[in-house]
Amino acid sequence: MRSKIKAIAAGFAVLFCVSAAAPERIEYTLTPVMQDGARVAVQYELRFRGEGDGESSLRLPNSWGGQDELWRGIDALRVVSGAEMRDGETPDQRVLTHRPGARIHIRYRVVQDWEGAPRAELGNSYRPVVQPTYFHLIGDASLVTPGGGNLDAPVRFRVRNLPRGWSFASDLEHEGFTLGDVWSSVTVGGDFRVLRDANTKVRVAIRGDWRFADAEFMREAVDIIAAQRAFWGDGASPYLVTVLHLDGPENWLSVGGTGLNDAFAFFATANSPAETITRTLAHESLHSWIPAQIGGMPDEGEAEHYWLSEGFTDFYTARLLVRAGLWTPREFAADLNGLLDAYSQSSVRAEPNTRVLVDFWNDQEVQKLPYQRGRLLATVWDARLRTNGRNFDDVILMMRERARHEETLAVGVLADVAPLFGLEVSGDVVAHVDAGRPILLPEDAFAPCGQVLTDETPRFHRGFDITATQADNNIIAGVDPALPAYAAGLRDGMVLLRRDGGQIGDAEQEIAYVVHDGGAERTIRYMPRGHGAFTRQRLELAEDLRGARLEQCVAVIGGG
Repeated sequence: MRSKIKAIAAGFAVLFCVSAAAPERIEYTLTPVMQDGARVAVQYELRFRGEGDGESSLRLPNSWGGQDELWRGIDALRVVSGAEMRDGETPDQRVLTHRPGARIHIRYRVVQDWEGAPRAELGNSYRPVVQPTYFHLIGDASLVTPGGGNLDAPVRFRVRNLPRGWSFASDLEHEGFTLGDVWSSVTVGGDFRVLRDANTKVRVAIRGDWRFADAEFMREAVDIIAAQRAFWGDGASPYLVTVLHLDGPENWLSVGGTGLNDAFAFFATANSPAETITRTLAHESLHSWIPAQIGGMPDEGEAEHYWLSEGFTDFYTARLLVRAGLWTPREFAADLNGLLDAYSQSSVRAEPNTRVLVDFWNDQEVQKLPYQRGRLLATVWDARLRTNGRNFDDVILMMRERARHEETLAVGVLADVAPLFGLEVSGDVVAHVDAGRPILLPEDAFAPCGQVLTDETPRFHRGFDITATQADNNIIAGVDPALPAYAAGLRDGMVLLRRDGGQIGDAEQEIAYVVHDGGAERTIRYMPRGHGAFTRQRLELAEDLRGARLEQCVAVIGGG
């Protein structure tokens, strides 16, 4: 029941109760548009009830995931019946005039507004992908929605006239979706292979050839998602994982993805190793809970809170992989040490959090910073809590419970909940996130697994500018004459073919690059050392990590 005040002609107000009318359903119907047996567009029919005052707005895709002007992928937008349409104040807006409460029918097409097939050099394919044999559509980049619509309005999604032999999958298919959910969705069709697990209600839609078998990937997806649901105490519910194949230069490796409401859109080159795929899937599927269910994110300046949303997700990615038995302590240590190496050598690790807001989408090191800071802070806090018989799980689960009853930003929920367990976090956030003071793990952060060692080590550097090189078709650029790469014979203008040795981030291992030099193929080896040294931390596991000690270690890093 809702209270309303009705003005009476005599000049006084009467308070009375009326039943709140349930919002009317919004309907989407998808139809592939074919020409000469190949798909050229995806057509949507949108039907909804107009506003009671006779004027409604339409919202076209605009900016999301670092992509701008997404409305360029919307073509042939027109009113079929029920209203007249005019342009809005910006390209992503339209205004409809109609009879009060009229039923409105809109039709439009989604087209690919860029050339070619998805490629690794372009990053994750968040813009609409519409290829001759398949399509891949993120809701934020493809759905036109009633701009002033009730976000709780139910949505029905249908597909029709699917070509013979085509598969189709969308997380919009199941019941319970509302207008507020549709943007965070993924829809695919075409030559995808769709696998299903009846017990967990997990589906995988995958296309292309991979190093791994479909069944292997399906098993990993089911195990990961089941473990995460067990941690949060949730039962089985529909969940979709889509896997989009990216083309790329020879030996180019790319793995990425985005977590959605109850789906995960995965983008990778065919040579992606299974361990990288496992980790990416685990991270992105966790976004169904973090930050979605532990508190809100700000409408503006969201990147300032990524240390929590992305950093905590990274912390629980590793923790739950260990808890589920999908990672050993050594795999956990290798993953953590990779982060510690990158963080220790980052040229921006002492930058204030305002830098993340400005350059998150512009600078790779800045983009990694909130992941690093959030995971390391969660690790420090977890270690502190263990001294009192608690761990960070107590905090995160209480945050979820609190967020169910309060509409508060996740950072505010954390600040309120942590002190209930004797943990003060505000000072650390101010010092290490806001001001950028580097974070150091305590030596016993993972006892009895081993020790966190701290030492001075040479700074890693390839000896050339990898960003400029990749941007220019792998033509090597920016070779530093003062570094070992130059002394070994590497020069600007050579063509980088592949790396045959070494570990990115480790200046103590010899690195080897295979290059084209004047038409001949050469292998150039050298120690990848830059200028100066840095303070490095790493987790060194105990040599006798077995039996009871191994069980204790798994309990510590897995949160048992």
